[in-house]
Amino acid sequence: MGKIPLELCQTNALQNLNLANNNITGMIPRCFYNLTGMIMTSVYFRYNDGYEENIETCIKGIQLKYTKTLKFLTSLDLSSNKLIGEIPDVLVNLKGLNNLNLSRNLLSGQIPSMIGDLKHMESLDISMNLLSGRIPPSLATLNFLSYLNLSFNNLSGQIPSGNQLQTLGDPLAIYGGNNELCGPRPFRSCNRENLSDTHISEKEGKDDIQDLGLLIGTVSGFVVGFMGLIGSLYLIKEWRAAYFEIVENVYTWLVLSILVTLSPIGKKFF
Repeated sequence: MGKIPLELCQTNALQNLNLANNNITGMIPRCFYNLTGMIMTSVYFRYNDGYEENIETCIKGIQLKYTKTLKFLTSLDLSSNKLIGEIPDVLVNLKGLNNLNLSRNLLSGQIPSMIGDLKHMESLDISMNLLSGRIPPSLATLNFLSYLNLSFNNLSGQIPSGNQLQTLGDPLAIYGGNNELCGPRPFRSCNRENLSDTHISEKEGKDDIQDLGLLIGTVSGFVVGFMGLIGSLYLIKEWRAAYFEIVENVYTWLVLSILVTLSPIGKKFF
């Protein structure tokens, strides 16, 4: 429980940090950019003779145990906690990461646009959060990526394409639970409206304002014109007489037209 202690940021040689399933609250510290051991891929754990480290961590959706290969693992696992706020953009500086697991938290905001800078990333899991916005196209540049899970967020827009992303398996397992995403089957197809949801929303808002302005202008013009006509008839006697004469003539013409139309019908019955 509690927040992530900032003292961790002073551990420069740290390569593997696993705080999963600890009911941790608060935000991911921005000082994580100080974790030099996750930036430089040449920094490895050193072991005493006769001592072998054993670490279990969730990578690629399964629990794996590392022993002799631990020195090749650079991992940050903060999954299954109660972390809030955005994913700090400073995490993309940890270029040595093989595994980043932030799943099952309450993280919001957008995925960092430069996520593609994590060139050594093999497993990325940020599923089951409150993330929104588009999936960064830079994700398609991760050539070593073999596991990706972005499911059950509020992501929208087009699913990026790339040679590596096309080989990751079932798209539903990767992107499912994001109702506003579009792309290849089984997702809805992307059209112009899908590809520019934000711009469309802004355009619709502007169109609504323009339509409302047009309606107000039309109604205002009618009211002003009508009131002008009434005022003119009230003030100018000649116009008033001419107006009522026109109305009387139109009324007489309508009555005569109706009588002429109905007269053949009346003859048939009488």
